[in-house]
Amino acid sequence: MNEITVEILKLVNGGQGLGFYDGKPVFAWNVLAGETAVIKLTKKKDNYLEGIAVRINDISPERVDPKEDHFMSCSPWQIMTFAHENHWKKEIAKETFKRLGAIELPDFEIVYDQNLFGYRNKIEYGFHANESGNAISLALHNRGATDLRPIDKCLLAKENINKAAINILARLNRENVSVGDLKSLILRENRSGLVVASLIVKNKDFQLPRSIICDDILTGFHVYFSNPSNHAPRPLKLLQSLGRDYITEEIAGKYFKCGPLSFFQVNIDIFAKTLSTIGTFIDDEEEIVDFYSGVGTIGISLSDKIKSCILVESDPEASSLAGANISINELKNFTNYGASSESMLSEIKKDRTIIFDPPRAGLQPKVVNKILETLPRKIIYLSCDAATQARDIKMLSQKYEVTFCELYNFFPRTPHIESLVVLKSN
Repeated sequence: MNEITVEILKLVNGGQGLGFYDGKPVFAWNVLAGETAVIKLTKKKDNYLEGIAVRINDISPERVDPKEDHFMSCSPWQIMTFAHENHWKKEIAKETFKRLGAIELPDFEIVYDQNLFGYRNKIEYGFHANESGNAISLALHNRGATDLRPIDKCLLAKENINKAAINILARLNRENVSVGDLKSLILRENRSGLVVASLIVKNKDFQLPRSIICDDILTGFHVYFSNPSNHAPRPLKLLQSLGRDYITEEIAGKYFKCGPLSFFQVNIDIFAKTLSTIGTFIDDEEEIVDFYSGVGTIGISLSDKIKSCILVESDPEASSLAGANISINELKNFTNYGASSESMLSEIKKDRTIIFDPPRAGLQPKVVNKILETLPRKIIYLSCDAATQARDIKMLSQKYEVTFCELYNFFPRTPHIESLVVLKSN
């Protein structure tokens, strides 16, 4: 049994469609609710099946043709209208909070704009050798797999990212660089169109191709060694560096340095709207603690109205950049700690407002327990994973109530959802 026919009932958290076959849940890509599809199975478990649709028998009126052949690798929701995408993001958020958090969200909106492509200010490309082995191309992972498929470029990325990537690729090919030495190419672009790039390699003796130079677009290029046995592009050592190792971005009237590898929001236009909303929940002269603060974007954006802010960030590069951003913006009322959130629990106090923007894993139990013990006046929780956010808020609901919720479509044509929740103590 490699192919089955399934009626798709709805879309679920994570982006797949859900149907049933012989009473067993089937999670499938390339499907929409209401369609009947022939699913090629990619995973068979005792309690569920996974696959991808290879043929649609009953086509949804909301289905559209994807703009890219590789859409499953980067943005599997290219197959639906944008209105349908936003509808399902709201439905998935409501269902996830109810199922995992036992929470009925108050009325909420989803914030978006019409820039469905060219919005990503950061992207990571892999590399793929052609059949003859004498040239390499950019590549993205096949969905749910470790193998790579060759592509020309990705339309989600900003224009100058792709220009720089194609230029770098041409120079790597010109100098016959072996694909076996390469792991990935990470590029970041600011709203002025300037790009910094990091080439992650598997060879400690790799030499920067002499033909690669900085220009009007590419302002920095850096080569990092990464463990060849690890699929993740985790840099272990900087081998060579050319030009700048950061770009500067202006958001909400403040300036931020960010590195090519450190965390920074990828859709700045929507993120600026998020920051504006967060600002409406901050009273003048508040004391703020910004956990998982990254390079300090949220806290620093509020600096004109608050009394003080403490930034807490465990990643050394991001924390260092946060310190630089405090200096750039000449802020005297900020303190920056390069530490984990769970090691800074003493900064959670009753008279402070706590801001969380954690990674997908959500809040550590120690952090939740300290919140429940201390009862800070207000919690502002921005999340990139509705499931872990719902889990955390369920625990916090012992002492807090949700007073505001809003979704943000940071990642059009993908199933990713960003959600902002404001909680106040009962």
